[in-house]
Amino acid sequence: MTPATIDLSQVDSTVRAQVLQRLSASGLSEQMFVGHFYRLFAQGQFSLLDLLGPNAESLAAIQELEEGRGIVSASVDDLFADLHAND
Repeated sequence: MTPATIDLSQVDSTVRAQVLQRLSASGLSEQMFVGHFYRLFAQGQFSLLDLLGPNAESLAAIQELEEGRGIVSASVDDLFADLHAND
């Protein structure tokens, strides 16, 4: 396999320094970390949502449901009928 080059120019230099310090303290190189990350992602052991978390719109929807302001439907068909009522 041909070695790949990863452009890290978009990574904040302070953040990268902190990561490299933690990796070094753990006895890991940046290459080992990236390789392990790729393997875990390829095996489906986590998703990008695990890293990024919900966006602002999803967080607002979750809060709405937790406050009891969500819509309750008797069936999936009823839910879709409600969603497309104004189409």
